[in-house]
Amino acid sequence: MVTETVTKESLKAVEYFEAKLAFDSTPFALKTALEKGEKLQIIDLRTPELFAEGHVPGAVNVDIQQLEKYLPKLDPAATTVVYCYTLLCSLATNAALLLAKHGYKVKELAGGYSGWAEQSMPTEKGTKASSCATSEGHACG
Repeated sequence: MVTETVTKESLKAVEYFEAKLAFDSTPFALKTALEKGEKLQIIDLRTPELFAEGHVPGAVNVDIQQLEKYLPKLDPAATTVVYCYTLLCSLATNAALLLAKHGYKVKELAGGYSGWAEQSMPTEKGTKASSCATSEGHACG
């Protein structure tokens, strides 16, 4: 006879992975959201030099140390997608936590910019980009 036992650890794992699925965005999901004109704000937390070389369309470059000061420029009604360098970078996770603590809807781009680029997703180059990508073309803040 097999007895199923759900431990506290496995319940925590279920909660974690459900939340991960709800609050992560794959490159394909983000590309689709951009194409549909969903109300998004995209924040790139990498260095300005790497941002200028290429970034997710519509992204703005914000230093993690300046993110809290940048919050008034964000639309709390829009979903904010954050990303950094790679899957191993924790800047985006820290930024997502800060945004969530301030009441913003937030998702983290799974795999960071390298995951985006590896999937041959569209990119923009340059130091200036819109702070929002919306179907109406409005800027945040």
